[in-house]
Amino acid sequence: MDIKIKSDEGRFKFRVCGIVEKDEKILVMRMNENKFYCLPGGHVELGEDTNTAILREMKEELGYEVQINKLACVHQNLFKTENGKPFHEIGFYYSVSPKNKNFVKENLVRMENDKGQIIRLEMNWVTKEELKELDFRPQIIREIILKNNDNFECYITKE
Repeated sequence: MDIKIKSDEGRFKFRVCGIVEKDEKILVMRMNENKFYCLPGGHVELGEDTNTAILREMKEELGYEVQINKLACVHQNLFKTENGKPFHEIGFYYSVSPKNKNFVKENLVRMENDKGQIIRLEMNWVTKEELKELDFRPQIIREIILKNNDNFECYITKE
């Protein structure tokens, strides 16, 4: 069971995301018909640690196994939804590398069956210059990627 709560008062999600970098490009994705990009990843499941969750989510979304390089940051994101309800998201962001050298290095579209729901995943490799121009969320994660900061930090964003 995914760790997420949806109620009349608001929403909560506990997520993991992977920063995949190859040939000076970053893998970003867009889900379904979203206008914005984000990093590949998904929900942590109840009773699952974040290391296991990132390995599982990357396999599900990318179709190949990765290895964890390091935990890059933790981000607490507090914002309002379109209808004004509070949304609280905790994300663990990992730097990961594909285990297989023959992984997909080109843009692609994958269909993921996520617990019975079919999700369209559009994956694109972008340079850091291109990343600057994208509608990418959360924005602070884009800044972290662009900074190349090797120090682990915990970030809190309140919008």
